[in-house]
Amino acid sequence: MTLIIFVLLVLAGGVTLALVALDDPGYVLISRAPYEIEISLALLILLSGLVLLAAYLLLKLIWNLVRAPRSIGLWKENRRHTLATRATLAGYSRLIEGEWEEAEEILTQRLGYGATPLLSCLGAAYAAQQRGDYQARDEYLMQARTEDPDHSEAVEITRARLLERAGQLDEARGVLEQLHEQGIRRRAVQGMLVDLLQRQQDWPALEVLFKDLKRSRVLPEQELKTLNRDLQVRLLTADARPDGGSLVWSRLSRRERRDPVLTAVHVRSLIDSGSMKQAEKILRKAIARGWNGDLVRLYGHVRSAPIQAQLDHAQGWRRSHPDDPDLLMTLARLQLELEARDEALTLLVEAARIGVSGDTYMELGLLLESLGESSKALQCYRRGLQQSQVPAAPARSESPAELLPAVIENA
Repeated sequence: MTLIIFVLLVLAGGVTLALVALDDPGYVLISRAPYEIEISLALLILLSGLVLLAAYLLLKLIWNLVRAPRSIGLWKENRRHTLATRATLAGYSRLIEGEWEEAEEILTQRLGYGATPLLSCLGAAYAAQQRGDYQARDEYLMQARTEDPDHSEAVEITRARLLERAGQLDEARGVLEQLHEQGIRRRAVQGMLVDLLQRQQDWPALEVLFKDLKRSRVLPEQELKTLNRDLQVRLLTADARPDGGSLVWSRLSRRERRDPVLTAVHVRSLIDSGSMKQAEKILRKAIARGWNGDLVRLYGHVRSAPIQAQLDHAQGWRRSHPDDPDLLMTLARLQLELEARDEALTLLVEAARIGVSGDTYMELGLLLESLGESSKALQCYRRGLQQSQVPAAPARSESPAELLPAVIENA
């Protein structure tokens, strides 16, 4: 482009000079003994311009010859980068298609020449793992870290994911814990570490990690709440003692103790240990704070003394919850404890009509079997198994059931 402009300027100057020289071409004398050169001014200027042009072209040629090796090297490098980029795209296309061997071969053909060697190495590592070649996978990951040390964190996260997918949970946990110790608080790292600790059921380690997550607030608030509840449930279950005591329960905050799920877990441990009076007291207070079907049903498994007082308290709830199937189930269990089978049968049938619960049919079957109604008990067991596999109907069914009317007629 510069050469073209220069030529155009010279031509324009020559034309201008020729037009001026028509009237007065001028005169130039160059004398050096014993020689003398006489030439018109216009021709001298034209020849000078041609000489300068020739000198420029000669210097340009020499410069290009000197720079030729470097220019050729840059061209080759750009060419290799272009081919490597195309190879990366082609390799990832094969990864998507599930052609692991072909993908690995394409990705490694021009490894180190492209602008994104990290992607090629990680893709090759994934393909190698899919083939079951874990040694090649580790070599590709090591090469990825060498090729792009600025993104070593991404490489290690990928390593942990691949190890987890390969079932190497201990190795994956080691990588994630090392990242955690290095102060890396990425959501991906913390989320994977939480999942691994849950799968390995290492609740003490998860408790320590949760405290750090709560301070750093890496995970969303809702995920932290869910994780805390699951963790406390596991810790409460593992901390169950024969005397009903629980160090975990005593450490819970007042808000956590009001969680129905945690309350239910603690009460079950109290029931298993025989601490019925304490279990009944906790359940009664929890239900008074907020109605919860699971806690109401659990109240029917408590056997505090006297049972009649417990039954009277539960019947008081029926004034505000007359058609609650969970409450009807609880009342039926307490009636059975007092050997009032007719009242229990009526309550169970009503609960089955309202809630259509698999547990309700099972309870009804047990009661009918104790009354000697084996065939009807068998029908209840069958219906209970069917209902346990489908969602319970929330509303009362208007269509007549084939079993329940027969039960009521004989109750």
